[in-house]
Amino acid sequence: MAGSEPHRIRVGVADMAVTDNGANLVTSGLGSCVAVGLHDQNGNGGLLHAMLPKAPTDAVDQAKYVDSGLEAMKDELSQLGANTRSLTAKIAGGSKMLDLGGDDPVGMKNVRAAEAALERAGIDVEGADTGGDTGRSVSFRPETGTMRIEQVDADPLKL
Repeated sequence: MAGSEPHRIRVGVADMAVTDNGANLVTSGLGSCVAVGLHDQNGNGGLLHAMLPKAPTDAVDQAKYVDSGLEAMKDELSQLGANTRSLTAKIAGGSKMLDLGGDDPVGMKNVRAAEAALERAGIDVEGADTGGDTGRSVSFRPETGTMRIEQVDADPLKL
């Protein structure tokens, strides 16, 4: 149906989804968590909503962690037929929601982990909206590579 909204796939916390059918991938509740959207030039893509930067060796839930979640999402995209050599990324989240003292807040650790994992994988980051102290909701369209980010008391941002 011309002009209709694309199908939406909800991505929960510690979750990911991939698509090759033009679906809109959405997630909310990004505080210190980080969302990473990947897409190729053919409209294949995925969205990861990770809670923590690095998976322990015995991790069962890969999407809970930035490093293992990105690897798993890249593998699933490859199985869908995505051109993994042409993937690009958008990143959102990594806010400082709680000050627990000590070293860097987990939000910044998540952002740095995403940037490092993407660099290791040879995936360029085309846009990012990270840090701050407010939560975010994200809508990602792999078909176009557009990420829409909403925050309380701020105009939506498109990357």
